[in-house]
Amino acid sequence: MRGIVIALGGLILVWLGSALLPVHFDEAQYATWLAFPDFSYQTKGPWVTFTQSLTHTLSWLPQTVQVRLPAWIAWLGSAAALLWLGHLAGLDRRQSRLLLLMFVTSPLILTLGSVHTTDIWLLCFILVAYGAMASVISAHPRSHPELWWMVMGGALGLGALSKLSIALIPLSILPWVLLRSPHLLLTPGPYLGALFCALCFSPWIAWNLENDFSHFKHEFGHVGSEGSSPIQAVNWIPGFLLAAMPLFAWMLFGGLRLKPMASSFDDDTSARVREMLLASFVTLAAFFVVKGLFGEVLLNWALPLLPALLIVWAERFKGSLQTAGVLGVLQVAVLLLLLFPYSLGLSKDRDAFQKIRGWDRAMADAAVLAGPTEVLSAGHYSTLAWALYFWPSEAADATRYGAPLGQVVPETTRRLNQYDHWGVLQTPHARVVHLGGYSEAMAARCGSFTLLGTVSQIMPDDTVRSTLDVYECLDFVPEPAWPAIVRY
Repeated sequence: MRGIVIALGGLILVWLGSALLPVHFDEAQYATWLAFPDFSYQTKGPWVTFTQSLTHTLSWLPQTVQVRLPAWIAWLGSAAALLWLGHLAGLDRRQSRLLLLMFVTSPLILTLGSVHTTDIWLLCFILVAYGAMASVISAHPRSHPELWWMVMGGALGLGALSKLSIALIPLSILPWVLLRSPHLLLTPGPYLGALFCALCFSPWIAWNLENDFSHFKHEFGHVGSEGSSPIQAVNWIPGFLLAAMPLFAWMLFGGLRLKPMASSFDDDTSARVREMLLASFVTLAAFFVVKGLFGEVLLNWALPLLPALLIVWAERFKGSLQTAGVLGVLQVAVLLLLLFPYSLGLSKDRDAFQKIRGWDRAMADAAVLAGPTEVLSAGHYSTLAWALYFWPSEAADATRYGAPLGQVVPETTRRLNQYDHWGVLQTPHARVVHLGGYSEAMAARCGSFTLLGTVSQIMPDDTVRSTLDVYECLDFVPEPAWPAIVRY
């Protein structure tokens, strides 16, 4: 049954990723970084782009599949790691099947697994790290638990190459270790794991040493945000619960057992694993509540809470497997309607994904207006990312992102991004195509700055959401010098 559930979930995932979900601007920028592969990047670690460099060698695959195939692999790895963790937490056969059903039909996990951003890899490595820690707890002292510490260190190190927020996992487990199992700190395992973590994480360290800790400074830019309010400390919770598992709303009306099943605490090591997961969950929840006092908490930021939440639901769910299956199908159907409301006759105003739709067509139209182009500029990094991603190319592998090249127009009001490291607008060019509104900064550095035309971002119902101007800059010279960007 598990194989059938995973296969069906995988089919839905691939269908969403290959045919329905539009390319997100984050996906576009991670792929276009392949023009200049590096040990790390301004806003993210190197893992996502590195895995894409491998799948782009499969030039016979469509571009979208080349980009998203690693995410689908990470989703499959997450499913296996979650079942492993559930087993170590003492779930029986029925509960394990429920756990898998909840994973496969979770709207949040389906969406994150369909597209290739850092979050699906973060979830995968979090689950492996939890599983390794649970194996340490379950291991006999003579069975060399140091190996599990090494697995945990590797998961944390590679996870950090995807997203630095994986550091929250060991920090959330530490209070439980100090209070309940301090003897673990007197063994060599944690320190061997930390060394292996640093080894796996060394590409990021090397890049930041060479680039004035630019990515590190970028991460600290997320600490606060404009418009903070006390309500933001908790307003993320309902949305996260519903996105993670809409079954939660049904469970509130009697779908959960209020007390653990009698068999739940038969195994002392399983009870300790659950205790570790609960302590980590409470610590993480408290962290995000405090974080919300200083700025908005996005749903994907709370992803580290998901493993423990799914295991608790699987353990305490009252209904049968058939009931869970029916509810899972219903919530997947609701997700599909949210992803494509036009099938119900709704307008773009009811489309939660309207911001990222239509850019493939818009950039194809822009390329027709621009003609042969070697250099692009744009007013925003998402516009440039989509342009570099969708710009027509005869190449079928990663070399497609090397022509044209581009940079966002430097302004002191914005944050540094990876395209600034390319320095494309730091040298003269005979011709630059600019995408966006009229730019006085570009016009001042061009011999001529002419509007070639306007393209539209068109929704699936043929309505226009926005327009994009296409300008031609001839005889570009970066004088006067661009202002320094000091925000990370």
